[in-house]
Amino acid sequence: MSRTTRSKVLRCTSTLISAGLAATALTTVAAAPAQAASSKGGKISRSEVMARAQYWVDQAVPYNQSGYHTDGSGTNYREDCSGYVSMAWHATQSYTTWTLPDVSSEISKSSMLPGDALNYTEQHVILFGGWKDKAAGTFTYYAEQNSKVPTSKYTANINSSSVAGWPTSLYKALRYDNIVDDTKPANAGVYRPSDQTFYERDGSGNTLGSAMFGNPGWKPLIGDFNGDGKDTVGVYDPSTGDFHLSNDNGSAAVSVRFGNPNWMPLVGDWDGDGKDSVGAYDPVAQKFYVSNDNSSVAASFVYGVAGDVPLAGDWDGDGKDAIAVYRPSNATFYEGDLSGHTLGNAMFGNPNWTPLIGDWNGDGVDTIGVYEPATQKFSLSNDNGSVASSFVYGNPGDIPIAGAW
Repeated sequence: MSRTTRSKVLRCTSTLISAGLAATALTTVAAAPAQAASSKGGKISRSEVMARAQYWVDQAVPYNQSGYHTDGSGTNYREDCSGYVSMAWHATQSYTTWTLPDVSSEISKSSMLPGDALNYTEQHVILFGGWKDKAAGTFTYYAEQNSKVPTSKYTANINSSSVAGWPTSLYKALRYDNIVDDTKPANAGVYRPSDQTFYERDGSGNTLGSAMFGNPGWKPLIGDFNGDGKDTVGVYDPSTGDFHLSNDNGSAAVSVRFGNPNWMPLVGDWDGDGKDSVGAYDPVAQKFYVSNDNSSVAASFVYGVAGDVPLAGDWDGDGKDAIAVYRPSNATFYEGDLSGHTLGNAMFGNPNWTPLIGDWNGDGVDTIGVYEPATQKFSLSNDNGSVASSFVYGNPGDIPIAGAW
């Protein structure tokens, strides 16, 4: 840590004292020591980041730029604002407010999720805890920011002129390069074209709920369209090329035209921002088009052969979706990347069954599945080879769907 950076952070501390902490401290509940599910400098889930942050709160770690404190798993980090965020991220070292951007990427404040950070390079950094009321702008955060107050959790408002004693406009939202969203298993369900109704199934075979959405002849879609970690329904109108995506399984939050009529729709998180956006496949040219903003084309490439069915999934657990095609003639899935290169292939099921993609065991990696229309039988694989589970669900004529409800 340079002498210049140290003096700036110390000024941060004195300003917070004189400002009386422009935020409200929250009562916290004791938690277990930070667990080393991640490796130092490796991939880490948002829930583990928050558990590590809470550990220093429970330990009442004081602010002390000359001191170091354990993360509970054998690594010591500096007891200041940036050392605390480095600890929560399980970084390789105690970074400074100047060097945290070296291991993170700037995002919009509105897209912040638990475990992200608000960094004012000149002075201070806080760990974003989550939105209390996003529409109102209220959120929680964790911070080492006052020599008279130990590590604490606070509440603030992103629309306020200042946060933690510094102008809100000076903060930049950062996302740690190694953070990954927590995953939960996907469950299969069906869409019934006869009444335009989605039926969500849980892992025990029970129907969790149903949602009527769209019009006759439209195509079903499932995705996390607002980044809240929950999949919801969407539909595609093949006559116009319009996508209608819902965040509440009722009303359309996004309606956008992408591609041409009678192309084949798909959705995926193509850039790893936690939100699914649209894509389309031209079956005549076997060409994929994907968008990161539901408007412009982020990538386009030719992949597959005539008659293939386009799919999307996260094949390596990096938080970003890529593409695949299913070839009905030989019951084979061909996984590709967003440059049109084949990563692997797997034969599963029988010809002309309906393909399905999902993270069936919650390990963060999507794998394949199939649906036999004649019997309404699902067969799901965790290893792209053997059948991990199989069950009957739905009625004749239903279309299989999958999502983390």
